[in-house]
Amino acid sequence: MTDTPLKIGVGVPLGGMGETLGREMANAIQLAVDGANEAGGINGHRIEAVVLDDKGREEDGERVVKEFVRNAAAVAAIGHYNSNVTLHVAPLYAAAGLPLIGPIVSNPALTHSGWSNVYRFTNSDDATGLAIAQYMVRQLGKKTVVVIQTDTVYGRSMSKEFAAAFEAAGGSVLRRHTVQEGERNFADLVASLPREASAIFYGGTFEGAPLVKEMRTRQDDRLFATGDGCWDVGNFLEPTGAAAEQGEGVLVLSACPQLGEIAGSLEMADRYERRFGRIRNYAVNAFDAAATLIDAIRVASNNGDPTRDRVADALRGIHRQGIAYEQKISWDANGDNRAAVTALHRIESGRFRQVAVVKKEGSQDSPVG
Repeated sequence: MTDTPLKIGVGVPLGGMGETLGREMANAIQLAVDGANEAGGINGHRIEAVVLDDKGREEDGERVVKEFVRNAAAVAAIGHYNSNVTLHVAPLYAAAGLPLIGPIVSNPALTHSGWSNVYRFTNSDDATGLAIAQYMVRQLGKKTVVVIQTDTVYGRSMSKEFAAAFEAAGGSVLRRHTVQEGERNFADLVASLPREASAIFYGGTFEGAPLVKEMRTRQDDRLFATGDGCWDVGNFLEPTGAAAEQGEGVLVLSACPQLGEIAGSLEMADRYERRFGRIRNYAVNAFDAAATLIDAIRVASNNGDPTRDRVADALRGIHRQGIAYEQKISWDANGDNRAAVTALHRIESGRFRQVAVVKKEGSQDSPVG
C-alpha cells in the first residue's frame, strides 16, 4: 500500500461520564478500518481512523471538527456520541463539505436541519419514542405514566417524543420531572411520585440505575421504562443489579437488535471482544457505520481521488447489507437510514432480552422470544 493514507475523522468523548461509550465507539470503528486494511485498503491506500477527544462538550467538539476540516487527507468523519455536541458541530461539517455519519445520535434535528452531507445511522427519538409508547399502551396496558428526564439535549428530546407518542396512543402523562446529569439521590423524588401512575418513563443515561434502585428500595414495584440511553451494560445493567428484575421490571429500547439477530453480528462481536473486551453499548452500529463509509470511499475512488465531494455523492447512493439491521442500508431524503429499527428489551438473569422489534413506521413485528 502507498504511504498516503485516506483518513476518517472520529470524534468521541474519551474522558468523563461518556468515556466508556466513546471508547467503545472508537474501538468498533477501528475494527472496521483494520479489516478493510487487511483486505488491501482502497486502491492501494491504507485507511486511517483519526480519533480525537471531544470530551462530550460543545466547545471541544468544535475544536475537533476544525482539526478534521484542516486535515486535507480527511475525506469523511464519524461522530459524535453526544447529541448536544453533534448538533453544535454539524453546521461546521456541512460548511466544509466533509461527510458525516452519526452512528448513535438520535435527536431528530440532526437530519431535519437541511445539512445535505450529514447522515444518521440509527433511529431517531421520534421513532424510538413512538415504538416504546405504543408497546406500553397496546401490549402492556399502561395508561398513565410519570416522565422523568435528565436535563440534557438527549434527555429532553427522548422524553418529549415519548410523551407525545404515549398521549397520542391514548395514555396520559400525569407529571413530569427534570433531574440534573450526574444526580444520584432520588429519595425525595421517588417518594413524591403519584401512586395512580401505572409506569415510570425515564429519558436519560447515567441517572437511570440509581433511580431504579431507589424505587425498589421504597417498594415501588411499577414498570420502569426507558430510552436507549440505558441500553448500556456499564452505566445501567451492571449498576442496577437485581433491582432491574424486581417488581414489574424494566423495559428498555435500543436502536439495534440484539446480537445474533442479524447475520454477521456475532462474528463481529467475537472479533471485537477478543481484542477489546465485552460489548457494552452500540459497537455494532459504530462498526456498521464505519463499514458503510469505507464502502462509499471505495466507490468514490473508482472515479479518481476520493475527494470529500465524491465521497458524499457515493455515500448518498449507498445501498449495502450491513450487520446491524435486517434490511439493506440506504438513506431517505433527510439522510436517515431506512433500515433502522427499534428493539425493545426486558432484563432477565442479568442480561437484556429482546422481546419485540418495531419498524420505523411504528408497526410492530411479532414478539421475539
